Amino acid sequence: MEHFTWTVAQILEAERRLRTHTEDPEAMMRAAADAVAEAASVMLAPREPVVILAGPGGNGGDGLYAGATLAAGGHPVDALLTAGRAHQSALDAFVAAGGRVISALDRPWEYSLLIDAITGLSARPSLDESLRPLVEDVAELPTLAVDLPSGVEADTGLAGELHITADATITFGGWRRAHVLHPACGTQLLADIRLGQHSLALELEAMSDDGELGDTMMLFASRAVSGEPLPEAFPDEFAVLEPFDVAPVTPGPSSDKYTGGVVGIVAGSAEFPGAAVLSCLGAVNATPGMVRYVGTQAAEVVRAMPEVVAVERLEDCGRVQAWVFGPGSTSEADLRWLLARPEPLLIDATGTTLLASSPTLRDLLVSRSAPTVLTPHDGEFARLHDAVFAGAAGASAGPGTAASAAGAGASRLEETLALAKALRCTVVRKGRVTIIADHTAAGPSTGPATGITDTAATNAGTTGWDYAYAVDAGHSWAATPGSGDVLSGLMGARLALAAAEAPLDIPADEVAAQSVVVHAVAASLAARTPYGNATAPASRIATFVRDATACLT
Repeated sequence: MEHFTWTVAQILEAERRLRTHTEDPEAMMRAAADAVAEAASVMLAPREPVVILAGPGGNGGDGLYAGATLAAGGHPVDALLTAGRAHQSALDAFVAAGGRVISALDRPWEYSLLIDAITGLSARPSLDESLRPLVEDVAELPTLAVDLPSGVEADTGLAGELHITADATITFGGWRRAHVLHPACGTQLLADIRLGQHSLALELEAMSDDGELGDTMMLFASRAVSGEPLPEAFPDEFAVLEPFDVAPVTPGPSSDKYTGGVVGIVAGSAEFPGAAVLSCLGAVNATPGMVRYVGTQAAEVVRAMPEVVAVERLEDCGRVQAWVFGPGSTSEADLRWLLARPEPLLIDATGTTLLASSPTLRDLLVSRSAPTVLTPHDGEFARLHDAVFAGAAGASAGPGTAASAAGAGASRLEETLALAKALRCTVVRKGRVTIIADHTAAGPSTGPATGITDTAATNAGTTGWDYAYAVDAGHSWAATPGSGDVLSGLMGARLALAAAEAPLDIPADEVAAQSVVVHAVAASLAARTPYGNATAPASRIATFVRDATACLT
């Protein structure tokens, strides 16, 4: 499922519109607080103690009103006012319900839950240094954040060194970008704020219908694997971030080994022979289509997977629908040949480094008409980003510097969009949160599941909007050697399947996003043992690609 994310400006405008439907200035805050209290109740046993870190604004007011509800329900609730003051009506309600205001957190381990209500939507990255002792004191407490973990910026997901890390975060009306861009949110929960027949979600939908989003970028969010606390523990009216819908790979009655798409993998070397095997293993388990291998490790690949058709030279390879280049391969000549081909091309690992070192290869990439997908991790991304943007600035500069087209202090999202535009391709920036940006994306399907309407999508399509996807894996078990090689084969096989099904309309960004979800679920399954989670070696991740596909389709 595709979840649309909203900017701070959009949320604030929707809140302003909703506020016009009531004469009670506290109505929206109390409605939000009811949801906070309901979420907190799931994380608490009866009469367990709670501490609230309340800032001076509306976020702190949400927390204090929620604290009043919890106190009335029998929980001992303390509140520490981080700025020495608070939203007065909420504070009065909190004290009247039996809540206690404290001036210091002397015994933090005695609390069963922390409600983080320090900063709201307008907060900048990182908290004030004066709060460091307090943040460190509560670091081990189970934590429910209101709107966002304090110290995480809503629009960018940027967070400085000092921020709250939550077990769960509850927000209202619509997802913010940071809910998927920063893993400090924990389990992401979404509640609506209702005032009679009106609600915050309905106001956002109306803004979408009217073409009043006021931004030039749409980010769609997904979470591949749920964490603790499990989303199903919360009330049904709370929405959660879910995986993107994944296209099935089931063959039809007339299918054969070619109709599922043929992927050609150029990978491996004497230095990195395992990369060839892992990439092919990811592809073999991804779709029913044929896998062809080209490279020096042909014998090793066939020994591991006799179903792979392997040759040593590109000119000996048969027809394919999509290519994969880069895992362990260092041949610039091969990459040059592939960039001239009309089939979709995925470039991974060493391939991105070759692009970074060669303006000629980058020129060939930019001139391609077929879809091209780059899959760098952050280190590879930095090298390529430097090569593309530093020259224009006349000096070496890393991601997020003035040399970037995204501007100084740019976020991972902005940098990824900028590189995709510069190279006219799809960029899959890998990590715990993977960002997929495409300079030519038409955007995902519309409808209730996406949170954006047909009208808004039409408006966006005629005004040059950018689209991006972000996938929170929900874990970090894929942070292991060879994991990216598996993803390259998996994604390449799915690109080949898409090309076989619709050769003139290959949604490379959507295929990439779906592949990232499958890979994340496979890594989660690979880590499971009868005794709990353990390591997830890349070869084991590859073998669970089949299971992950079955789970998601």
